[in-house]
Amino acid sequence: MLVHEYEFPIESERLYYRPIVKEDTKPWEAFFIGNDQLHFVGISNPKSPAEEAVIWIDRQMKRYEETGIGMLAAIEKKTGTLMGNVGIILREKVLGEDFFEIGYGVIPSYWNKGYASEMAIRLREYFEAQKLDERVVSIISIENIGSQRVAEKNGMKRTVAFDFHGSEAYLYRKDL
Repeated sequence: MLVHEYEFPIESERLYYRPIVKEDTKPWEAFFIGNDQLHFVGISNPKSPAEEAVIWIDRQMKRYEETGIGMLAAIEKKTGTLMGNVGIILREKVLGEDFFEIGYGVIPSYWNKGYASEMAIRLREYFEAQKLDERVVSIISIENIGSQRVAEKNGMKRTVAFDFHGSEAYLYRKDL
């Protein structure tokens, strides 16, 4: 079910966003190296960085094909370097409802530089401008304090705790 096709360009102060492509696989391996937070994105027993990168990229390609949306590559304007990804994901039957989620991930060497907030805020602004729905959410592990702060900076409020794929998570929500 095609729900939306991104309209480009999408940019923020330091980054521009584009669809993820197969050529991003090798640079995306860095996300899986030295990352002690993989369990927050549902990876509890990681394979090699090369294998995980292929799985991740393939998942995004499938999302584009099925819904037209998914994670986008976040590229640093100054260097042209892939430093993370961010996007809108259709989440079906979460707490009995369908939601659009803003998800994000940053390569560890770029942590603590404000990129996650910059990315999430820009995609929420895009979401609002496109009028995709009357609300948007982020689903965040109850242990992931950093992502909770990002959601709060993005104007979202914590609502309920619930089981999300076997882990306790908070549903952060912004009504538009």
